[in-house]
Amino acid sequence: MEQLIKLRGIISKGKTIKLSLMLCLMFALSLCMHSSPLCGDSPEKIGILLLHQGTSDTYEPDWVPQYFNFLFDVFDPGFFAGGPLEGNTCYSLIHYADEAEATICNVEPGTPIDIFCNQYTGPYPIHSMIDHYSDNDGNGIPDFEDDCFAPGIPVPWAPLTFGHSTVDPLSGETIYGPHVDDPAGPGIGIADFLEMEEFSLMERYPRLPEGKLPYREQVLKWWFGNDAPGYPPDDPELLNLKDRLQELLPEYNFVFRYGWDTYAKNVDAYGNSKYWAYSIETAIDELINGEKADKIIVSYADTFYNNLKYLGHEWYDADGQGVSAIPGKTYKACVEDINDGVGPATAEDLNTFLLNKPWEKHWEHPLPLVKYLAEKIKPTIDLSYTRGFGDFEEYELAVLDMLIYTITKYNIPEDSSLKVIVAHHGYHSAYMGAAACDCYFRMADDLTSRITKRIKDDFTWPGKFEVVVAPFKFSEGSTFDPPTQDEPFGKVLSVGEIIDASINGAYVNALGETVDNGINNFETIIVLHGYYFTDDFDSGLYLSREEALGNNIYSQGSYVRDRLDADATKYDSDDIDDEAFTVKVCDGTGWGSIPGCIQDETNCTSNPTVYKGSAEHPTKIIMCGTFLGNASGIGREKLTEAAAKAITEAIQESDCPVTVALGGDARANDLNLLRNFRDEVLSKTRAGQDIIKLFYEWSPAIVKVIKEDEEFKEQVKEVIDELLMFIEAGTE
Repeated sequence: MEQLIKLRGIISKGKTIKLSLMLCLMFALSLCMHSSPLCGDSPEKIGILLLHQGTSDTYEPDWVPQYFNFLFDVFDPGFFAGGPLEGNTCYSLIHYADEAEATICNVEPGTPIDIFCNQYTGPYPIHSMIDHYSDNDGNGIPDFEDDCFAPGIPVPWAPLTFGHSTVDPLSGETIYGPHVDDPAGPGIGIADFLEMEEFSLMERYPRLPEGKLPYREQVLKWWFGNDAPGYPPDDPELLNLKDRLQELLPEYNFVFRYGWDTYAKNVDAYGNSKYWAYSIETAIDELINGEKADKIIVSYADTFYNNLKYLGHEWYDADGQGVSAIPGKTYKACVEDINDGVGPATAEDLNTFLLNKPWEKHWEHPLPLVKYLAEKIKPTIDLSYTRGFGDFEEYELAVLDMLIYTITKYNIPEDSSLKVIVAHHGYHSAYMGAAACDCYFRMADDLTSRITKRIKDDFTWPGKFEVVVAPFKFSEGSTFDPPTQDEPFGKVLSVGEIIDASINGAYVNALGETVDNGINNFETIIVLHGYYFTDDFDSGLYLSREEALGNNIYSQGSYVRDRLDADATKYDSDDIDDEAFTVKVCDGTGWGSIPGCIQDETNCTSNPTVYKGSAEHPTKIIMCGTFLGNASGIGREKLTEAAAKAITEAIQESDCPVTVALGGDARANDLNLLRNFRDEVLSKTRAGQDIIKLFYEWSPAIVKVIKEDEEFKEQVKEVIDELLMFIEAGTE
């Protein structure tokens, strides 16, 4: 703070203003001796490549392999067995179509179908994976692994067996892990786990409003307004990113494209060539070969990026610093360093990880893939990436707006007790602990801590009030975060566990014990989706409800979260309103659970059923909808502003004469010093603001000349060094 005061004092004397103006004038005068693009050439054409997940409106089986291939690192070896990453053989999963599958595939219930909705007519019988469970060689592993999977890859037999089932329409028998042993079946060449996920998608879609996922339409209309391809226009047109960018930066000639990372490359589910109009590969080709864009700005529409989903194992930020759980290190460097306390802890663990997860198999994450595809077409393409829009305070303010809107929407009395849970997706350390090196944990902590601070600083509540942070996934149950007598919630409190501990009345915990919270807890609990607050997709609509609201019930030797609604039915369109809000009341009548089954499985059924909550003092739980699904536009303006700022920053950074002139000599500390000088000094005065405006107006032309004239580049370096010395002197 004292340094900033000194610098502002320098400005008041006019010294810094003069030097900054001299820098701009030197650039301008030098440009007069060159053929400047601002003196006649057409404005620079900038391609804006907008990316997101891309789950389709209706069921499409082709997306799953590409999407899950990005997550190869997360899963234990064997989950991708049967596909191109592991094995490339094994079984074809076949179901007798149930009601949901019959609706999706437009067939009669009971029809044998594959994941492509094709009727299976082969000669092989549909039978259970249990039939293949044998251990004739005595190694403790089912022998069928030796028959179908690549050597050394253990198969997740239990998930493939019990993760899906079908009912034989003739016998009424439930078949667990239904498949055929057909060597020419449709599942040969597709990982069995991904086939199972496809059948799971078939089950989810009919439960959505009108059987459609609103996600794509919401995202595309946020990006393009009434220019969103494939959807009817709105009257009035919705606030959108395309119009806002053109309003903020009229001096640029923008061309926009979008790509879904679920269709990243133009290949089908088997990896064979197939054109997708909305793939990342198609979008890049159109921007470079079709539009002849001078540069491409890549923006993945998310609050922050992480290694395993977006960035890959060798990603560097704009300052050239590696990105991982450890600042300055790449994910690869973090994993390979067994002494940094994160990731594999021994040489044996590291070698095992690299044997099953070699780096060459998991580089194709969306953002590195963009670079590869773009440079394959044009090696010299100017490519820049935005930061996640969660880095900007407008996003924090948007979440705060949603909290205030929720309180108003449901008329929550100010004298009542209120708890707010800022939720994020959640993660776990995955295979050999390698995923602990993902920057996700650091980024999620930073984002949610800023949101909670914003709520605490800018929001007041007269009654009892608390705000906490929690993940939805991988933070409860026996596998990822096992409970103990000393820690009945495990080491990490999930959203569901915080709800358990915060309601009035009783519930059953993960140890199968009845817990009575009494009546002095919270009357209302609001769950804000701090991480995926932009769009409504299946995880936001139903999976988060399934993972957080129910009681703990006994299943296969342990207590797990009841994924059904309070009335023991699956969540569906009746459980959300038109803005994707869900309201449930824990009043001691729903989510029944029988305690004590771990201690006495045989006789526990005689124990009285515990229903979640209190009849006399019920707790209302509100799970919020999202910005883009909000009919009132809550948060949309601030969300758009945050995303526009991220793109604007990337454009200005890519057009910055400083970074271009210094090139590989650009030092992170120097760049940060200049950015802070811009943001904390120049921007505080009218004269300084004019210099910033002048600088960015001329930057594209300056950069063009720097790239073409080595002598001019050296002159710019000298001026930058003088400016840095002057700023540093002012801070001493």
